[in-house]
Amino acid sequence: MVLLSRATIILTATIFGVAQAQTCPSNDNGQCDFEPTNPYSCGTDYNCAYSNRCLAEAAGFDIEVDCCQAPMPASCGMISSPLLCGTKQCPYANECIASLAGYDPSQCTAPPPTCPVGDADCSGEPSNPYTCGPNNCPYNTVCDAQSAGFDIGADCCQDTRGNTLCTSDISSVSCGPPGGKQCSYSNQCLADAAGYNSKQCCNAVPDGIACTADFKPVECGSIPCVYSNQCQANAAGATECCAQVPEDVVCTADYKPVKCGSEQGGYSNQCLADAAGYASDQCCDAVPDGVACTADFNPVTCGPNSCEYSNQCEADAAGATECCAKASEDIACTADYKP
Repeated sequence: MVLLSRATIILTATIFGVAQAQTCPSNDNGQCDFEPTNPYSCGTDYNCAYSNRCLAEAAGFDIEVDCCQAPMPASCGMISSPLLCGTKQCPYANECIASLAGYDPSQCTAPPPTCPVGDADCSGEPSNPYTCGPNNCPYNTVCDAQSAGFDIGADCCQDTRGNTLCTSDISSVSCGPPGGKQCSYSNQCLADAAGYNSKQCCNAVPDGIACTADFKPVECGSIPCVYSNQCQANAAGATECCAQVPEDVVCTADYKPVKCGSEQGGYSNQCLADAAGYASDQCCDAVPDGVACTADFNPVTCGPNSCEYSNQCEADAAGATECCAKASEDIACTADYKP
């Protein structure tokens, strides 16, 4: 399973894999301007992309022989699980996109993996298995992987040791530095056996989840874990999520924490919250780290935003004003308005 993190599935002429250099014919003289969008990929390895049937035929291709329908994948998830479909062996990034092209799962098969093999003699190297590259190519030693042309640090994931005792539970995790190479394991036990710990891993988005390809990244939990959008975060079971602040935003380093939105995502100050898309009326002053209050639950509601705190001590620590005790939810009162 390959998880595409912090990116959308980009529809290229090849649909998946590495596009080969190719000159694509074109005979666009405006005759197809008013044709509806209906993308096709045509030619050698289906590397030539055309936005509609008219343009493909104008370029000299026979749709039934030379082309594959190439639907836009916006309504599909971002799992890369390549398939070859039909008698023409049309390539698609996953089953959802293949279905948009009109193929039934029974008409598709996974392409055979292509794994390079080096010529170095690694017979004397100790066993230290790695899986490398987009085809998850297995190598028994570091020497074998490097001889095949892979960079261990950038291209490979450490395999779980063969003598590891873990359950067969499927609760997938993705491990590695934020924004760096991510390695996937079926559960945290297997990830631990490969050398990771729970602070280096995030819950992975399960296969078959249908989320849009919108790139609206959110950060979740204390690690933090980053997902392409809230739908993916929800599917992974992530909690405490907040919209990610764009990298080009410039704010001061003032520490005046706020919590915003229904997810109560935390930001160091209102400037960062604004950059993440939250207005001041969607945010509440947060209790700063290190504040010592009792654990008594005597909730209060404060200010024009009706910000809630567990007790008056926390409200005071957050700088909240205009507070009043919150009515218990199990109290039944009439709707008479007598303030």
